[in-house]
Amino acid sequence: MKDQNDRRLFLAVALSLVIITVWQFLFAPPPPVPPELAVENPVALSEASPPAAAAVPAVVSSEAPCTGATSLIRSGGAELEVTDCGAVRAVRFPAIRSPRTVTGWWSWAWSRAWGSASGGWDAYSGGDAALDLVPSGEFLVAGRGSPTLGGTWILVSSDPLVQRRTTDDGLTITRTITPREGQLWSSVIRFEADRPLMGPFWVGVAAAPVPDANETTSLEPLVRVTVDESLETLTATTLPQPEPLEGAVAWFGVADRYHLVAAAPEAPAGARVEWAQFGKDRVGALYTLPAENLSAGAPLEASFLLYTGERELGALEAAGHGLDSAASLGWFGLFAKFMLVTLHLIYGVVGNWGFSILALTLLVRIVTYPLTRSALISGRKMQGLQPFIKELQEKHGDDKETLSREQMALFSKHGVNPVGGCLPMLVQMPIFFALFSALAYEPSLYNAEFFYVKDLSAQDPYGLLPALVVLGMFAQQRITPITGMDEMQARMMKLMPIVFGLMMWSAPAGLSLYYSLNTVLAIAQQWYNTRSFPPILPVGAPNVAT
Repeated sequence: MKDQNDRRLFLAVALSLVIITVWQFLFAPPPPVPPELAVENPVALSEASPPAAAAVPAVVSSEAPCTGATSLIRSGGAELEVTDCGAVRAVRFPAIRSPRTVTGWWSWAWSRAWGSASGGWDAYSGGDAALDLVPSGEFLVAGRGSPTLGGTWILVSSDPLVQRRTTDDGLTITRTITPREGQLWSSVIRFEADRPLMGPFWVGVAAAPVPDANETTSLEPLVRVTVDESLETLTATTLPQPEPLEGAVAWFGVADRYHLVAAAPEAPAGARVEWAQFGKDRVGALYTLPAENLSAGAPLEASFLLYTGERELGALEAAGHGLDSAASLGWFGLFAKFMLVTLHLIYGVVGNWGFSILALTLLVRIVTYPLTRSALISGRKMQGLQPFIKELQEKHGDDKETLSREQMALFSKHGVNPVGGCLPMLVQMPIFFALFSALAYEPSLYNAEFFYVKDLSAQDPYGLLPALVVLGMFAQQRITPITGMDEMQARMMKLMPIVFGLMMWSAPAGLSLYYSLNTVLAIAQQWYNTRSFPPILPVGAPNVAT
């Protein structure tokens, strides 16, 4: 692709495709797990297994009915509630409010117009109760054979919390949970029996995820598994049979956009993890021990490190076990980490997340100003060369190779970089997407207020900041000369405010706050640059611009 116009067209199309691709990556819901990928349950008993081993039961029942009695254990900022009818039935954060429901006026108006909404518009609602990450599931559920919930657990000790369950087939499961420092816990699951039993023996998590959950706008719990540093999310509602995942097990758990409850096995060698269906309405992850059978008097144990806290990169890295993958920041992760570190440093001085974002915006503009100035000079030079370029196009006609060579010679003679005007955009794009990841998944912005915005991590329900972004970008285009572009390229550039406006409409308010001020500063810089640099010299001058 030797023609410079074709190259610029390709660059414009490529930038548009990047925007569309990242839009799909950030907002499109993950596809449901196809049932046809499910496989059968694990292997049968090996030849070395005891001949008297009991077969895997279809359902493991309990000897006595449970009563619903609860036990509570606390560590750091979290509390675990356990009932005698199952495993951990609630993981609450008393100091953290549950997520507000944010309703944009446009969503309410649309629903009202179609008759699916009644009453007045409420921009923010809910968020009064303590945050609970396992409101419809069970954590550290354990058993053998088919995945099941329930059963009767007897409280043995409250500190540490020790529960025991004995099933009809003679299997005894003991679950111990011990608080550690900060957001960490220790847990040991012990399987033992008075006679040989065949596995599999498993520990897991079960939840009722919302189908097609969109994590950028929803805070519903989702079941997650990390295998070989790849984060898997389960949103399917039906799994006829367990579906194994390949690779070494790192951790499994339940997470929302900002908080995580996870169990990381201390010795995962030989174990496997798989998706499974618990009853009719819950799906989950099974961590299956490598031992395929249990001998009388030879118990099996599985030890776990538990994490209950924010998906904050520093805390997750300190916990180890690959938990930092829960704070993945996407394609521009390294850049996003740098932005977050800078944002936290600013917050340490300013003390308000909204003003910290504004200060970061100003800092980014100052750092990138030399590129903006260079782009302006290049654009003014290109504008002065347009008559020469038009003459070359008329002279060489369809001889693209000669035309390209002559254009490059012209650019070289007058010191013009044909893509110099794109440099600020190329710099702003990674900054934009890095900040998108950083602000969309930064726990500190959760429920952070700034003037009329009550949650910088959620969308602006009034639409003021997105509207300011769109108006500012249109104003910026009006005062910025578009040079070196054909009609199609110019049209695509004029559509950019609409594309960014649509993204801002559903993006976190913190990102809209950044980009609205960024647009205002860009207009101010353009106004200053236009009046600070000398006008374009007459066509034919030895140097088109200085």
